[in-house]
Amino acid sequence: APTPAAPTAVTRNATGVNNTSATLRGTVDPNNAATTYWFEYSTDSLLGSVLRKTTAKVSAGSGGTEVQATANISGLARGTTYYARVVAQNSLGTTEGAKVSFKTK
Repeated sequence: APTPAAPTAVTRNATGVNNTSATLRGTVDPNNAATTYWFEYSTDSLLGSVLRKTTAKVSAGSGGTEVQATANISGLARGTTYYARVVAQNSLGTTEGAKVSFKTK
């Protein structure tokens, strides 16, 4: 059996961005250990804890292949730049994807 490892997480560009909502996207590879993922987003480019919001945790399963990760977010401010990343976690570690930015209309 493959050796379990910390998950791989890649943030993709947000889609469906409009005035107050967007769909955050990424891919997560559980690397053969039960993995959950969530997204963090904020108007703070450093994703500081005060302004950072976190979506619900979703299971990515425990396989050894990449799965699509998405989350719909709303309540955003119009004409504002947001920063987001996907985060994946299993018993072997937590991996943060690179940050992406998007601007609401």
